[in-house]
Amino acid sequence: MRLKSVFISEFKNLKKFDISFFGDSFIDIFVGKNGTGKSNFFEALICIFHHLYEYGSEDADLYFDYKVVFEIDGNETTIEFINSTFKVNGADRKTLTNVPLPENVLTYYSGHNEQVSVLVNKYQASFAKKIKSADFDETRKFIGIGNDYKELLLAVILMQLEGNKSKEFICQKLSITKVDPLIKLELVRPTYASSSTFDMDEANDPEQRYWKPQGITKDFLDRLTNCVSKAGDNETRTEGFLSDSNKYVLYFDIATIQQEFTDYSSQDLFRQFDNLRTLGMLQSINIPVEINEKQEANISFFSDGQFQSVYIYAISELFKDKNCVTLLDEPDSFLHPEWQYDFLQQVFEITGEAASSNHVLMSSHSAVTLIPHNEPKIKFFDIKDSYANCYELPKTIAVKRLSSDLIKYSEQEQLLSIINTIQIENKPVFFTEGSTDPLIIKTAWYKLYEEEIPFIPFYAFSCTYINQLITDDRIHNEMGNLPIFALFDFDQAFNQWNGLNGDQLEQDPYRGLAKKWANGESYAFMLPIPDNADIKRQVFKNHQDGETFGGNSSCEIEHLFYGQAATAQYFENEPCVGGSKIAFKSDGDKTTFAKEVVNNLEPDCFEVFRPMFEFIKQKCAEVAAQQAV
Repeated sequence: MRLKSVFISEFKNLKKFDISFFGDSFIDIFVGKNGTGKSNFFEALICIFHHLYEYGSEDADLYFDYKVVFEIDGNETTIEFINSTFKVNGADRKTLTNVPLPENVLTYYSGHNEQVSVLVNKYQASFAKKIKSADFDETRKFIGIGNDYKELLLAVILMQLEGNKSKEFICQKLSITKVDPLIKLELVRPTYASSSTFDMDEANDPEQRYWKPQGITKDFLDRLTNCVSKAGDNETRTEGFLSDSNKYVLYFDIATIQQEFTDYSSQDLFRQFDNLRTLGMLQSINIPVEINEKQEANISFFSDGQFQSVYIYAISELFKDKNCVTLLDEPDSFLHPEWQYDFLQQVFEITGEAASSNHVLMSSHSAVTLIPHNEPKIKFFDIKDSYANCYELPKTIAVKRLSSDLIKYSEQEQLLSIINTIQIENKPVFFTEGSTDPLIIKTAWYKLYEEEIPFIPFYAFSCTYINQLITDDRIHNEMGNLPIFALFDFDQAFNQWNGLNGDQLEQDPYRGLAKKWANGESYAFMLPIPDNADIKRQVFKNHQDGETFGGNSSCEIEHLFYGQAATAQYFENEPCVGGSKIAFKSDGDKTTFAKEVVNNLEPDCFEVFRPMFEFIKQKCAEVAAQQAV
């Protein structure tokens, strides 16, 4: 499935709006500042496809003309709706019978655009009226997925058989090392039964249980009941129908579900649970899991930030056997800039099968998200004469416009900036993840040493980009014998550090784990761990033997100053897998922290940096000695 072009006569700030899609990439990205029309375009597409799916019904009226061209299985279809009449492939049509259409429009909305969610919820409510008695093949065309789908998406994927690629991917990304054999469901009175009475006898009657559903809903719940797992004789738990709260609490054996529903694809299973959710019946669905082999958790423990990166993968894989259009309305809106930078890398993990059947359209206003995108040109929205205007721009220009020159980036510009700095100052570079990290590194150096800093701290966006830079032959070729240094936070960035091909030179996390890249003079450090009980608890499984949680650790550069009276107001306890952790406050000003708070700390607060600095001093001295000869 692939859209080829869309024309919209007039919708909000879209007037005589015409857009074409070139190439064969499964994802097209639209960028532009807020208010330029990106979300309006998505709203218009939802209205167009609803008009096509429901043409002839009362709620399918449309008040603008359009033309849409798309390709399904190699066959191109052109549909025009002009002056309230249809043309399909140039021929007049009164109905759309036998006209091929995308099987689903999948919409992810992050919550910042209420109109997109209003439209999707409107169509969801319309479908909810049909579910009780619908046939199995009468499925919802529009599926809107937001953060509230986290439990359902993850549960359906974790219920798949071992060896399932989607399950393996999700477990790897979320560090899930064990999945419990039971799944817990809480079912509450659905909207269609809100005014009826329901007693214990009805709750246990096979013909009336679950508030008397019909059709596909009853068939699914009857089959699901065959998979119920009762508590053992020596086990106590609340289960069954709870008359006081008018809900069911049920446990199901996942292996039995797999056997019972061998005729269901993962998408079928998702649809059936989603139907229960649409009816207002599914209150929660959860599977206990084990994280990093030791930490017990359940699906709800994963933060939206942790799960955000796998939403697109989960949606695309579940619907990979359907021809779909997927609309992602600024899914990166609430992500930290470092996660924005890594966002598209997750998208390209999608399998070829899913990519071939699914055309993904994604809007964004983040220059950071755009930087690693492989396409040389980007669709850019702006306003001209009060109306939205969309045209292609080279990626470098699009980034510059989005960031208002706050981020001056292109691949060549970034490399040249680094190389020019090296050539002018004749010093090695020291790459950091955070924008304020160079300030802290400089402060730390001058608190510990009364000599000029022998390297240039350089902000490099994210751990992924740092890994690219320190292994880039273009940089090494220009640098001569100058070494490159990099500092990774002791969190998810551990996986980037650990994946670097090379020899580990330092084994002690308190001194800063260090590696040398196998193919050049690059040295990568993990952030040294401070001698603070709270922070050590977030990094070490066993601090006596130095065993860490690896990528599930939590220590950023600000944590090195935790425990000081002057820094206390910048930290808080934050819920996480297994309990809570010390985190830098989400509303904390890192720039103020780096410039004013850290700068006024006593020198002994910076001793944690000394082993790493001594290593760097030695390497810089070796290079200086070679150059002198």
